[in-house]
Order: sequence, then C-alpha cells, then structure tokens
Amino acid sequence: MKSILLYNAHFFDFRKPHKKIQAIQIRNGIIEKIYTKKPKLPRTIKQYDLKGNYVIPGFIDSHTHLISLGIERQRINLEKCKSLNDCLEKLRAGLTKGKKVIFASNWDESNWSSFELENLNRYTLDKISKEKPIIMRRICGHFAVVNSRGLSCISNKWHTVDRKNGHLYEDIALNLNDIFKPDKTMLQKALKLGTSEALKKGITSVHEIIDIRRFRLLQIINRNRGLKLRFSVYILLKHFKDIQNAGLSSGLGDDFLRFSGIKIFLDGSIGAKTAALTNPYVRTRRYGKILINRQKLEQIASAAKKHDIQLMIHTIGDRATAQALEVLKKIITRTQNPLRHRLEHLEILNQSLIKDIADLDLICSMQPNFARKWQRPGNMYERYLGNRYKTMNCFKQISDAGVKLVFGSDCMPLDPLFGFHGAIHHPFACGRLKPESAFRNYTAGGAYATFDENKKGIIEKGFLADLVVIDNNLFTQTNMDRIKILMTMVNGDIVYQKKL
Repeated sequence: MKSILLYNAHFFDFRKPHKKIQAIQIRNGIIEKIYTKKPKLPRTIKQYDLKGNYVIPGFIDSHTHLISLGIERQRINLEKCKSLNDCLEKLRAGLTKGKKVIFASNWDESNWSSFELENLNRYTLDKISKEKPIIMRRICGHFAVVNSRGLSCISNKWHTVDRKNGHLYEDIALNLNDIFKPDKTMLQKALKLGTSEALKKGITSVHEIIDIRRFRLLQIINRNRGLKLRFSVYILLKHFKDIQNAGLSSGLGDDFLRFSGIKIFLDGSIGAKTAALTNPYVRTRRYGKILINRQKLEQIASAAKKHDIQLMIHTIGDRATAQALEVLKKIITRTQNPLRHRLEHLEILNQSLIKDIADLDLICSMQPNFARKWQRPGNMYERYLGNRYKTMNCFKQISDAGVKLVFGSDCMPLDPLFGFHGAIHHPFACGRLKPESAFRNYTAGGAYATFDENKKGIIEKGFLADLVVIDNNLFTQTNMDRIKILMTMVNGDIVYQKKL
C-alpha cells in the first residue's frame, strides 16, 4: 500500500505533553510518521486536505451487540413509540408484511406518556393475532412479552417464564434468537447494517458480545478480508465448555477479529426490575435476582484463570457486584489482575464496592448514555429507585478512586457522542467528567481493556491508523449533538465519508 498524508487539521494525540501535529503519514494501515512541522513531500504521495477540521483516534465502543442491532433493524423497531398503543399499532402493521413471526424490539416505557405495563400481557398481543407468534422485547433485552402462539413455541426447560401473562425474563428474553432463529442471509445483512451504523458514528473497534454461530460468521468474513471495523469478541457463557475444549485463550486472533473473553450475566436490568439490589425497588418487595450462585461463579472464575480467559461480568445492582467481588478476590492476587477481568454496567455502587474494585485492579465498563437517557429527575431511575438515582453511574467518583474506567454503548444507542454528552453533562457531580477524561474512556481506555494499549486508542507513530474526522472541537463544544462525523478511517482506509 502506498503512503498517504493527512494535513491541514487539528490533531488530538492525547499524549502529555501534547505535540503540535501538523500532518500524519500512513502506510500499510499504520501511522508511519508524525510531522510537527509542515512536511515537504513529493507529489507522488497522495495527500488529503482536511480543511481545518479535527482528527481524533477512532472510538472504541467497549460493549456492543452489533449483529443483534443489525437483526433488529430488519424487524419492527419500537424505540420511538410514545405509548403502548403506538407499539401495538406497529405490530398490527407488521402483520401485513407476510412474515411468519412478528418480532419487535426496543420499547422503553420511560418514553411513554404514562406507564402502562400492567396492560401489557399475552392477552393484549392475542388481540392482534393468535395465529402468528408475536414477540415484544424491551430495549434492555432482559424482559419480553409474547402472545399465546409465541408462548407455545417456548419449551418448559425455560424457568424464567410467567406463562399466565406471557412475560419472559432474563435467559429466555436474552436468548429468543435461539428459538426464533434468524437465517444466514439475515445474519449477513445484520453484520453489514450494524457495521455501517458504527462507522457513521466514528466507531472503529467494538467489544462485541455474541454466540458461537455469529463468531463463525465473523471468522468467515475476516478470512476473506471483509471486516470493515475491528471486533474483540466476548462469547456467551453457555459456550464456555466448548471454548475450554477447543483450547481457546484470550487474545487469539488478529487485529480485525480476536477472541477476548467470556460474557457472564450475573443479574438483570433496572428497567426490567431484575438487577439485584441490596434494597428493594420503590413501592415493591422486589430485590431483583442473582442469576448464578456463588459456588457456580467460583467454578467459572477458576476455570477462566486456568485457561487464561478474561471474564466480562454483567453486574448492574450492588448486590450482584458484591457477589462478583467476593468471588474475584479468591482468584486475583491483590492489586494484580493479569487477565484484566472486567465488570459491566455497575450502575449502583457504594464507597466500599468502589474501593474493592480499585484494590483488585478490575476494569469498570460503563455506559454514560444510560445516565443521559434515564437519570434525569422524574425519569425511570428515580421512579424505580427513589433517591438512589442521585448516586448512580458515578463516573467521576469511580475514576477519582483510581479505577480503570472504559465506556461503551450497549447499542442504546450506538453513538459515542451521545454517551460523551451523558458523561460531561451528568445530572449529578459524582458522575460529571471533564471532556478529555470522558474521551479517553472511549478510546485509550477501551484499548487497554483488550490489551491493545500499544497499538490503538491514541495518535502515535507505529499505531493503527484508525482515525475519525469531526467538524468541531470536542473539548470546547457546549452542545455535543452539533458535532458531525465527517470521515472514519480504519487501517488507513476511508470506510465512511459524509456527503456534504
């Protein structure tokens, strides 16, 4: 590959002390040279005049379900519905499209004009159709409702099913694609749709949570050099035995596709009222549920240590996090976490839990877009948790304690700039980060989580040429929503460019 030059831009390298970069030379997907003075180069080198815009390292989204997002884009999207009736109207419209299964996702009752969950059950969906299965899954993925026909497709092996109301919780809600399986064509299109959406948002690497079938799809496409962004893959716990038997360990793969670890769901979500809490949800006797008992989790953690496999543990509630820490203390030498085990979400913490996380050198993977969507006064977190909502998602407090913090989106939405806004304009001081700190958590932080800190996440000689061009200064812009992604570059190739 011939060299190319990027010039006439403001480059943010995030090194201290900062360099005044004038131009970047790229060759074979690598930043070959950084110029601090205006270079004089032969005309044979292709040059890109960036017209005074801003160049930043590509965003690393540290928690995605990109292929699942692409599947949802081929189904009914309820994200913008403002009432239960809006959702039902979309389902009725879906009946006319000739599909055998009516599958809708992403409804969020916090966006509805009134909370109408008491009216959402299988009988409500039966009024739309009793002949075709109807599935209506919440945005968090931890709760879904099906009609009677859909319920008949679900075997008795699934225990988290309220068959009276057609309510599905946790494992069954998260694994509905095992029952209503997307075909190969749908999966291939899903990857293209998810990738395209990520590149438009300036995302160049993802930490993707998938099953074995989707991992094989990525392998086939990567073998043919067809991946347009970089995937660090975390495979679901149900495949752990297969992974051990195959002898996989974290880090196996290349710069476009790598096996990074195992994903464990230890509790549910706040929206589904299944995140495991020390104190109950407001006006209920519900405390959520821990999905894996301590003994089983210890067995998993010990096996992961033996096979050199990183753990990604979903813990939203404080009770779930406390159990995860009790187990991890047994396999991690104090202040040494060589496999870089990580905890996901961590929305409800106290000082004691934060101290333990710091002492164990664990990675906190969090989603500031959650704070922006649901942590405003009067929104879902306050309704479900009362005054506890003021001490949730405390990014600054966690960072100040010396914890390694990384940011992702969980595809709600897939948009680092949306989350960036949630971090720097957090409604409470405990969570409010300075722009540069928030940005690092979307770039260099994500690189560290997958042992890539010496090859991506900053603009530096010898690093991968994964770059994004934006039209405004990320650190002085008061309204993040006005910033536009103009170009995304992966491995030195322009994979997205905004039409002007």
